[in-house]
Amino acid sequence: MIISWFTENYPPNKGGMSRSCDRIIGNLRRHHTIHVYHFTNKNKAFSIEAQVNGEYTAIPVFEDSSHTLNMLWAFIKNKTTILESDILVSFGSNLCLKGMPQIANWLQKPVVTCFRGNDFDSAIFSNKKQDLLYAIQNSAAIACVTKEKVDRIKHMKLNTNVWYTPNSIHIEDWKILQSDIRLAAKYKTALNTDKKNTVIGLIGFLKQKKGIDFFISSLQKSQFANTVHLRIVGEIEPHMEMLLISKNIDYSIIVPESQTELIANYLLCNLIAIPSIYDGMPNVIFEAAALEIPILASNAGGIPDILNQDNAFIFDVLSENSLLMALSNFENSSNTNLELKIKLLKSRLEKEFTPDQESKKYLDIFKSIKEQK
Repeated sequence: MIISWFTENYPPNKGGMSRSCDRIIGNLRRHHTIHVYHFTNKNKAFSIEAQVNGEYTAIPVFEDSSHTLNMLWAFIKNKTTILESDILVSFGSNLCLKGMPQIANWLQKPVVTCFRGNDFDSAIFSNKKQDLLYAIQNSAAIACVTKEKVDRIKHMKLNTNVWYTPNSIHIEDWKILQSDIRLAAKYKTALNTDKKNTVIGLIGFLKQKKGIDFFISSLQKSQFANTVHLRIVGEIEPHMEMLLISKNIDYSIIVPESQTELIANYLLCNLIAIPSIYDGMPNVIFEAAALEIPILASNAGGIPDILNQDNAFIFDVLSENSLLMALSNFENSSNTNLELKIKLLKSRLEKEFTPDQESKKYLDIFKSIKEQK
């Protein structure tokens, strides 16, 4: 089978979405030919690179999204690899949401639309809603990274072929090396915090949906207010830093340049916090679990698909009392209890969220579409 895969999220882009896309395509290429069309200005416009069992093409992005998509159409409409494709995939981006259902219609090809999290959440209540509704209604199948998104889309009654396609992780890629441990110790020394301090990590692109404002305000009322250090690993909005200062919360910010730096920052933390208000299925869960760092998280989006009170510290979305209780439960947990939670979570990942299981979900979707013809 030949599949043409369109996305804004793919290496050399950084972030969880790009890592997920790269992982999924890499595994699927063991079964099918996949040609990647990447909306990016980080590579030469329309440059084509041969890859194992497929090609990579850079599609230039312009300020006007309509011009970007018209350029794409002009480039691909007579392209042999497109015309020979059995299926098109639209993977988690606004340009894909806006353009791929119509392009698939013109090409008379089935399209699988993948919703990862913010692509759906940001569109459903915005002026992009009509693009979203059209995409759902005109897709051969919908792939959702969370069960919650599956239910919401099914309730819209626009498409019945909706699939749950959760994330996964290559746990082997997250083995801790001595160099990671040494770098984490160096970071710890640089923080110059008292040994009694608890280091809580906030990791990723910390957008509004991540609930950071709520977490900071609640943290200031907790027993950790004067003893916590927040390690922010990634990007944070300026107003959030001002809030940290006003609440007198000790913090540091770093943007890691490599996986070694990322792992070292995880190892620096006693706890990873994911206080999302709404979300998809954060890669941070998988990474922290693989590195055996305890997790405190809200029950938003796809988080409950993996985490529960047995394997993490869970609190209700936007409930300050629930969050303070979860923080208290963490503080009062014995090392034995923490180790049990970590063991249960890691075991669940190894049994239920493997790359092979992730691939099978997509392969089943492709098979179902082929059988409909």
